[in-house]
Parts: sequence; structure tokens; C-alpha cells
Amino acid sequence: MDVSLDSLTVFSGHMDGGIRLWDVRSGKRVLDVLSMHEGGVTSVQCHPMNGNQILTNGRDSVLRVVDVRTCTAVQSLGHEDFRTAFNYSSCGISPDGAYALAGSGTTGEVFVWGLTDGKVKKKLKAHNVGVGGVAWGRGGSNGQQVATVDRNGVLMLWA
Repeated sequence: MDVSLDSLTVFSGHMDGGIRLWDVRSGKRVLDVLSMHEGGVTSVQCHPMNGNQILTNGRDSVLRVVDVRTCTAVQSLGHEDFRTAFNYSSCGISPDGAYALAGSGTTGEVFVWGLTDGKVKKKLKAHNVGVGGVAWGRGGSNGQQVATVDRNGVLMLWA
């Protein structure tokens, strides 16, 4: 779940593979984006530079960049070694909007994709078990700090 850049819309992911948009002022559901994933949506993240796009992670082990104006996936991100193994597996977008990341629930690797070409740019390995939580912040020496947590509760900070 995430809140839009203008704070007027909430985006939520659901186990039916759909995404729902909610009006914050009225509390009403305003849009259903159906069948975005085969299996549940485990995470939704607003694009920090483009208020019309969100990033989703699904139990089908695919991340999708979704244009909420057209209700279509404009990009799909995946890798043969990447698996979304938990119903709470998160995803993130870099503060500059150039990269997406998510942790593999089976290998313990953290995958970083470029959003310009959809290719894996890095695979970070430090966890010994599956990674379910990721967050991208503005800290670190270069303004690009990543935090990851695995199913054993081990937290890693990357800069």
C-alpha cells in the first residue's frame, strides 16, 4: 500500500492480483485494475518522480510498472533467479526514479533493475535466507541508501 505524491489517492494491492485506488477525501474506491498479477500483489510503491506510475510486486515473481491513467503495465521486471516467496514481499524505487529493487525470497539476493531498459543492473548478496523487505531512502554517502531485511530478521544497509 502507498499514498500518491499529491496525498489524494491510496494504492492497495490484493491477493486476487488486482490493484485498487481509493480517494482519501471520500474514502471510496475509485478504480480497480484487475488481473495485474497472476497471484497476489504483495507490494505497491508510488514512483517518486512520476505520479502516474506505481511499481508492484506479485506472487508471480514479476515486478510491474503500472500506468494508473491507462491501467496497463508499461514495464515488467523479472529474472530467472528472482522469486517472490512471501505475501509481504516488498519492492522499491530509487529516489531519482531510475531503479527498482526487490529481494528474492529463495536466494537471499537483492535485485536492482534499471527502469530505462528493464535489465538487472546488480544482484546484491549478503543475506543467507530469503529477503522479504526492502526500502530505498535518501541516506548514505551518495543519497541512495537501501535497507533490506530477511525472514530471520537480519537487516542490511547498503549505500
